[in-house]
Amino acid sequence: MRKKTLWILTMMVLCLVLYMIVVSRMESGASVIFPGSEGTFIRTDGVNFSDLNVTPEPEPTIDIWPKLTTQDFENNTYLQIVNNNNLLSSAYEPEVSKIARTRYMMYSTEYMPELDAFLDAIEAAGFEYFIGGAYRSYSYQAHVYNSKASQIAYELAGGRTIDYTDPLYAEAAEAAKSITAPPGASEHQLGLAIDILDRNRSRIVYSDMNQELYAWLDEHCAEYGFIKRYPTRKLLLTGWDEPWHYRYVGKEVATFVMEQGICYEEFYAHYFPDFEY
Repeated sequence: MRKKTLWILTMMVLCLVLYMIVVSRMESGASVIFPGSEGTFIRTDGVNFSDLNVTPEPEPTIDIWPKLTTQDFENNTYLQIVNNNNLLSSAYEPEVSKIARTRYMMYSTEYMPELDAFLDAIEAAGFEYFIGGAYRSYSYQAHVYNSKASQIAYELAGGRTIDYTDPLYAEAAEAAKSITAPPGASEHQLGLAIDILDRNRSRIVYSDMNQELYAWLDEHCAEYGFIKRYPTRKLLLTGWDEPWHYRYVGKEVATFVMEQGICYEEFYAHYFPDFEY
């Protein structure tokens, strides 16, 4: 009888430990360095296991897609997709101007009026915010990426500096891609993306930020040609969990993307069937 009781107690303890492990994993979030915001440190909002089953949204059964051609995507920078598989050249440098509300943040000169209108509307709605990132050059992105790769390599090597020819450095460089975009793979180089943060936070968790602000942004951003570019629920399609990142794509496209609840990769794939997520 004592052995049976002891066995039951042991099983209960093991089940409790397993439950605690699962819960802790489901509540965890990845920490990432967020460059361009004066040292701001950001932790992504938690991604639960249901997100691992994400698939592209089914396409509308009737043809309500914007009437665009492949040439439209080729001729209009604001429709360009940028990621690890679609890189911008190191020579790509858009004409940019300083965002009036910032000390040094830059944005596309051509589409600055649209950004100004968007920011005016946010302020008119009574919200405070902080622009944590905007245009970043190829060289700046390379610096951010290489710094992160070097940091990871240092940790992998047990606290010693290693040369980039070391196999461990190649491993670190690959790991760095999950934290910050390598040079040429960042939308910020387009000059069309901004990161809108809760103004009163420097160490932040998205779920703790002003959700009324983000609800307003998601509802109204398309009116000014912007989309929420990297929503958490689309992480496995976009590769990024950055629900504060908004990007200009024009009013027609933005309205369609936001109303259909899709990400830009899903939109792009409709026009380019060979596109791979």
